[in-house]
Amino acid sequence: MADTSKPSAAVPTAPDAVLEALRGAVASVEAAVVRLEGDDAAPGTVDRVLDLAGAEPAGDIVATHNALTRAASLVDHTGGLPDRDWQAIADLGPVLARTVTRLRGHVSSSLDDLGLDAAVGEHVELLQKVAVEEALGETLQLLVIVEDCLFLWHRVHLARTPDDELRDALASARQVLADHFTQDAELLRRARAALARFAEGTPIEVVRRLSSGRTTKVLAGLRQDFDDFRWACRADEAGWLDDEDPVIAEALDSMSSPLKAVGGVLGDVFERGRARVTETWSRSDASGSDASESDEAPATGSDDRQ
Repeated sequence: MADTSKPSAAVPTAPDAVLEALRGAVASVEAAVVRLEGDDAAPGTVDRVLDLAGAEPAGDIVATHNALTRAASLVDHTGGLPDRDWQAIADLGPVLARTVTRLRGHVSSSLDDLGLDAAVGEHVELLQKVAVEEALGETLQLLVIVEDCLFLWHRVHLARTPDDELRDALASARQVLADHFTQDAELLRRARAALARFAEGTPIEVVRRLSSGRTTKVLAGLRQDFDDFRWACRADEAGWLDDEDPVIAEALDSMSSPLKAVGGVLGDVFERGRARVTETWSRSDASGSDASESDEAPATGSDDRQ
C-alpha cells in the first residue's frame, strides 16, 4: 500500500487521498517559527515580509496556525467542527490563498532581480541585496507557515462542506496542492541555483569572494533558509531536486568554508598556509606572555625588599 502521508508530484483525486496529501504536504513549521519569531529574529519580521510582498496584514500568524491546527485535530478526532468554531476561521481560506500568491510572487521577483546574465561578482552582490533588503530567506520561511495554514483550512473546509458542494471543494484543494508541488518546487530549484553561483570562477576568485565575513554570513543564512524550506516541504521525498545539476549541491555543500569551496591541491595549500599563520600567532602570543612575566618579576622582587 502506498504511503499517502508523503507528498507526491501526482495530485490525488480521491477525497481521502486529498486529505492525506494536505496533511503531509508540510513536515513542520517549527524552523520557520523560530526564524521569524524566535529570540534572534528582528521584531516585526512577519509584518515587514508581508509589506515587501504586498500582502495584507495577517495578524499573529503563529496564533492563526495554532487555531487551525486545533480545528483540524478536532475534525480528525470527531469528524466535524462546531458551527461557532468554524465561523471563527471560515473566512481565512481566501485570505491565506492570496497571501501565498503574494509571497510566491515576491520570491520569484527577487530571484528575477539577480539577472542570469550578470557577472558572478555582481550576482553575489545582488544576492546579498535581495537577502537583506528583500528578505528572500524570511519570505520562504513565512511561505511555509502560511501554506500550512491554508492546507489546514482546506482540511477543515472539506469536513464542513455539504455533499452537493464537495466536488468543488475537492477541486479547490487539489489546485492548492498542485500549485505547491509545481510552483514551490520551481522556487526552490531557482533559489538553490542562484546561491550556487558563488562557486563559479577560478579558485582564487572563490576565496576572494568569500573572504568577507558579511558575505559569508549572508550566503550561509540563505543556505539555511533554503534548506529549511526544502525540509519543511519534504522536497526530497517529492522528488523536487531529482533532476538538479549535481554541481549545485556540491557548491552549496562547500559553503561552510572558503577553503572547502576551493578544494583539491590549492585548497590544501591554503589550509597549510592558514595553519602556519595560526601557529606563528600562537608562538608570538606565548613569547609576549613570557616577556611580560620576565619584566614583572624584578618589580615584584623590589617590592618585596622594601
